[in-house]
Amino acid sequence: MSEKSFQEKIEDRLHSWKRELEELQLQLHLGAREAGEKLEEQKKRLRSWMDENQGRFKEIEEEVGEEAREFKQKFNELLEKLKRAPAKTEEEAKNQEAELAATMDTLKEEAEKIEETGSEKAANMMDDLQDRMTRFQAHLQVLTAHYAEEAAEEWKEFREEAREKIEKLKDKTGDWQQVAGEEWKEWRGEINKAFSNLSSAFKRDKK
Repeated sequence: MSEKSFQEKIEDRLHSWKRELEELQLQLHLGAREAGEKLEEQKKRLRSWMDENQGRFKEIEEEVGEEAREFKQKFNELLEKLKRAPAKTEEEAKNQEAELAATMDTLKEEAEKIEETGSEKAANMMDDLQDRMTRFQAHLQVLTAHYAEEAAEEWKEFREEAREKIEKLKDKTGDWQQVAGEEWKEWRGEINKAFSNLSSAFKRDKK
């Protein structure tokens, strides 16, 4: 089977993100218990992906040498944090979200450095990792929000606002799909910015 072209890879990623956005939209309807269970499923899924790709990461480490030291440290740190027991309180949920998000942000920064300086194989691996981290962070933001707001009157307003933002993102992926030949890193920057804007709504303080 021939290797997919650059445009085909981008189109596959766009289709995948559109499905991801639809799943996020459905998650807005979950109660706190269901959201907690779904979050644990997402954590397990990410751990599995990281375990399955250990061999690929090992090859990259050997290729880039010392530059992979910080990346490896944060990679292992994230694996350990993903193994922690489920949060039982709102405070625990917020703390876990903050710690996971901070570690993933640093890991993505290290991955981008390797992507820019390593081989094509290293760049593809780091691109896959950054995409996977962004997906998990989106689920983390949506699902953790339920701990704080399930019973609050403001939750309905918040949910509608978040749903509207997700609908706009879904429409945007359709636009991006029409220009799939554009540079992938530019598109990735767009999706990361979009989710950063979305997360600001999820993290909004409510009285």
